[in-house]
Amino acid sequence: MGVVVLGSINLDLIARIKRVPKAGETGLADTMTTSPGGKGANQALAARRMGAATTMLGMIGEDAFAMQALKYLRQDGVDLSRIGVSREQPTGLAMIVVEESGQNAITVVPGANRAVGQDVLADLTAVLSPKDLLVLQLEIPFDVVEEAISIARKIQARVLLDPAPASERLPKSFFRVDVIMPNQFEAETILGSEITDVRSAKAAARQLTSRGAEVGIVKLGENGVVWATGRGLFYLPGEQVESVDAVGAGDAFAGALAARLDAGDPLADAIRVANHAAAVSTTKHGAQPSFATWEEVRQSQPQS
Repeated sequence: MGVVVLGSINLDLIARIKRVPKAGETGLADTMTTSPGGKGANQALAARRMGAATTMLGMIGEDAFAMQALKYLRQDGVDLSRIGVSREQPTGLAMIVVEESGQNAITVVPGANRAVGQDVLADLTAVLSPKDLLVLQLEIPFDVVEEAISIARKIQARVLLDPAPASERLPKSFFRVDVIMPNQFEAETILGSEITDVRSAKAAARQLTSRGAEVGIVKLGENGVVWATGRGLFYLPGEQVESVDAVGAGDAFAGALAARLDAGDPLADAIRVANHAAAVSTTKHGAQPSFATWEEVRQSQPQS
């Protein structure tokens, strides 16, 4: 068993500011730092730190950013043997502005992530087994995601899709996965309906399953998480923590969920752990540096 992540690899450029500027406004940031990122790489690292044997598939450029982008993945033992190198595109970049409140705004320059294609899909076919769990996001070309889902379905590997960045026009095949897990904004975009409370979030989760997903999850940030299955609708409240930075919290959730499902946890237990892992990640700055290990999450998790 193991977690295979196919997705984006970026280097994050993070500016910290009192308030994100409005359109046409200039804001002066307090600090600027760099950190490895990309939703694919983030989720691979989060899964690895939560104990899963993890393989990362994706593309980097031939530039100075590449080694920095893979820093934590390499240190934590993620299998990088199938990472491709583009000679035409630079390593992806994400420019992140973080407010004092912990909220953030992100602009992504895809770079080499746009070059993910048939070579990477061939690697996926070579490494993915029926016992594995495939994790996907939408920072790589849609046709690659669609083909990856098809490959996993043919060998009966489980698929988790984090549909971010959100799109109003997702292919129908994107919903035919084991788990789809948008956050509140992404669910509103995908479904075209407003989510204002837990009740409307549950309705959104049910819509996700009605479109084909076995499990539909809607992440509500500090307000918790709702999910729908064939057995009903469920809600888990958020945890009260001293949040300083929400960057990467959704990726911490996705990676933790994948790792615990891969470990054999029941769905509700895996979601409970993922919800806690996401909350813990907001108590530290940055995305990848904030991800906790399974031991740290296990020891700090509230007793139910």
